[in-house]
Amino acid sequence: MKQSTAERPPSLTGKEKPAKKFKKPSSEKLRAMGLECSISLIAFALSIVTGGIILAILGVNPLTAYASLFKGALGTPSAIAGTVNRMIPIILAGLAIAVGRKGSVFNIGVEGQLIIGALLGCLAGIYLKLPAIIHLPVCLLCGMLGGMAWAFIPAWLRLKKNVGVVFTTIMFNYIAKFLLTYLVISVFVTSGGQLSATEKMQDTARLPALIGRPYNINSGILVAILAVIVVYIFINKTKWGYEMRATGINKDASGSAGINVDRNMFLALLISGALAGLGGSLEIHGSVFRVFADYSPGYGPTGIAVALLAKSNPIAVLLTAFLFGAMRNGAALMQMSTGVSSEFVSIVQGLIIIFVCSENFIRYLMKKAQKRGVAHA
Repeated sequence: MKQSTAERPPSLTGKEKPAKKFKKPSSEKLRAMGLECSISLIAFALSIVTGGIILAILGVNPLTAYASLFKGALGTPSAIAGTVNRMIPIILAGLAIAVGRKGSVFNIGVEGQLIIGALLGCLAGIYLKLPAIIHLPVCLLCGMLGGMAWAFIPAWLRLKKNVGVVFTTIMFNYIAKFLLTYLVISVFVTSGGQLSATEKMQDTARLPALIGRPYNINSGILVAILAVIVVYIFINKTKWGYEMRATGINKDASGSAGINVDRNMFLALLISGALAGLGGSLEIHGSVFRVFADYSPGYGPTGIAVALLAKSNPIAVLLTAFLFGAMRNGAALMQMSTGVSSEFVSIVQGLIIIFVCSENFIRYLMKKAQKRGVAHA
């Protein structure tokens, strides 16, 4: 006899009970993502408001200052092009911090790794004689290896001697800065000696323009976007990425589950250094074409703010890097229009870090407001 539909097991009736089980975690995940986005947006809004209060105290109209900042960043096609070029190394600096945080490593040494990556990439562009088709990739690879090498010693000290990464990476920033000054002035200075910089690199080592004059957007933005995609896939779709994320969430639990915590922290710092080195190399090969003795662009601290605001999400890093690139690019017009120093952007950047790090307080305020709304309803 045929079994009636009512007598069949639930899995055979066409009713998809199991599907409901998968919807609940999905909605919870979306709710959690929405909460994280809300916290980042609130932190950014609070930093803008606090910055406006500071401007008002100094006697500057905040609306006028922010309007000129926006115009300098996005007001014209040329301004947008400048913002895109500015955000290229910021994307890589943010990714470097994000990858480190995923592996429970706070890499404060991104600035030094970026400097060394820029130097090695530039030297490869000056002294290596290679066909155009492979010269640029080799230079970018040298930049990545430079950043990775500069991260290796702090990573090794953490692995073998349990030395704090924050301490060693900060110290290596200063070593990188002064080493660059010495090498450029004493070893690799221009032949005329009138400029404290290296020679310009060969044409075969330069990034081609994605969009030519008058906008001059260099193709480094494509490399940066590709890096975001690769990092996202590595973190979310590979076994090593899974172990790295687990290490970042809870080192003790990961170790108990059989994950090699030390190896993952070591790997996270090396990958972080490679991304930072690539960021420095992209800027030099895309716009400057030489390294100056005082090259220290400050992308390391900016990368910290970018990664914190993005909650170490590689895709979100792309968006927050655009925001910080816009602020950096618009700062010059703000200074010319209102007299506010371009360093005001650094103040806003610092405020963002403060408010993002106060996320527990923001969560408390959000829950309190939610309860109050429910009570009034």
